[in-house]
Amino acid sequence: MSKRVGLILAALLVVAFAIPSFAADVKIKGDFNNRFMVYTDHNDWLDSEKGVLKDGSSSETWGEAKYRMWFDASTNDGKVKGVYALEIGALEYGKPSGSPAGKSTGGSYSGDTINIETRWLYTDFQLPWACEKARIRMGLQPFKVNSYFWAETIMGVTGDFAFGPVNVNLAWLRPVRDETKDPDDDMEDLDAFYARVNFSPIDTVKVGIFGVYMTGDGDDDPTAPGYKGVSSQYYQVKHLGNRTDLDLFNLGVDGKADIGPVFVNWDLIYQTGSVDSTNFSESYSGWDYNKGRADEDFDVSAWFAHIDVGMNFGAVKLTYTGWYASGDDDASDSDFDGFMSVDIDRADSICIMEGGFVDDDYFSENVGILDKGMIFNKLALDFKASKKLKVGASIIYMMTAEDIEYTNPETGKEYSDDQIGFEFDTYLKYKIYDNLEFAINAGYLFAGDAMDFFERDSRDSTTHYDSMDGSADEDIFLSTCRIRYKF
Repeated sequence: MSKRVGLILAALLVVAFAIPSFAADVKIKGDFNNRFMVYTDHNDWLDSEKGVLKDGSSSETWGEAKYRMWFDASTNDGKVKGVYALEIGALEYGKPSGSPAGKSTGGSYSGDTINIETRWLYTDFQLPWACEKARIRMGLQPFKVNSYFWAETIMGVTGDFAFGPVNVNLAWLRPVRDETKDPDDDMEDLDAFYARVNFSPIDTVKVGIFGVYMTGDGDDDPTAPGYKGVSSQYYQVKHLGNRTDLDLFNLGVDGKADIGPVFVNWDLIYQTGSVDSTNFSESYSGWDYNKGRADEDFDVSAWFAHIDVGMNFGAVKLTYTGWYASGDDDASDSDFDGFMSVDIDRADSICIMEGGFVDDDYFSENVGILDKGMIFNKLALDFKASKKLKVGASIIYMMTAEDIEYTNPETGKEYSDDQIGFEFDTYLKYKIYDNLEFAINAGYLFAGDAMDFFERDSRDSTTHYDSMDGSADEDIFLSTCRIRYKF
């Protein structure tokens, strides 16, 4: 491992010192993030949509490191640029070495997901015949449609064009490739096509209108043994792969306005189309708690709305954040009414999302819970005490847009609820030096009764459901910190 890293860095340094002779400007940037789980009483919850809440305490403390470094080589006039970024981690203290089983290599959603990860690998250049801004970027690159819909690394070709006060973005993206070798088999790739227009009707207001069309053909038989299809547990486009026939249209408008000390941000997205020839199961931890729908065509009709409203009072900022992600109210029909993001990382909650600094360990990175959507309300207060010190606190109230309906498999009793609960978060950030930061945060979720769905007994190695009684019994606490060096 260390030998391989050393060889990579040595080769990059050779290139970095050689490039100046070709009239290029080379910059090396880094983000060395040392993160620690100070304490959590429910480590069983932080398992990427697989988390459960065992009765009692599943306490844990650990440390880890995630380091990113990127090399930016551009011509002196800035018309051509090449970027290579690598990531190592998150490497946990004491964890056995080696890539986790089942991790893929290549340029799919979020990068290639191995221990030494190619984070970015792209070329960016100005079109020579364009009189104004017209740049093309191709390769594995950071890509953002909207932070609530799609904002992650992906392979593709993107274009950024300026026409006076109007900016236009276009993209073709290839999240999944079906590398077929069989002459009798069709190529069944997943492609995405993106267009956006940004403009400012007045100086203090910015507006964007965008559309994303995703299309792909499934290459598996939904009736074959082992076919997984779509589940409420992994209700994101990135989990579909090329297993389904997908035609997904997404239309949205977003923007921001600054009126003196008041600021407003907004997002509105409508989603329609179809997910055909697939199976749907409301499954969790391998247990099918509702009748699945097999080899069926599903119509998509979902939407998402978000708003931030805030005010700056000198060193103090007060912000209200609210969003609504539609949910699916009937698992037995042929409709997908739950809003389905593509690939995002949300850090709005420490206990539910990726708000902890050990952000590879979380329950959800999504705007909703399962396929039930989310009604999210947050009031946050931030105070910049000095140039070096910033503190803040927030209160969050969360509920699903549609009830989580479930049955205790042992007693047969049925339950239904939508209350995720109240969460209290706080943080402190301190600049030890200009480029070295210490930060610590903590969150406590007073669980609402919908969290009862995730509860399991832990009296032995066999799963039991005595605690699944319609009433939430397990609150969640976690505190994390980091020391981060950026250059």
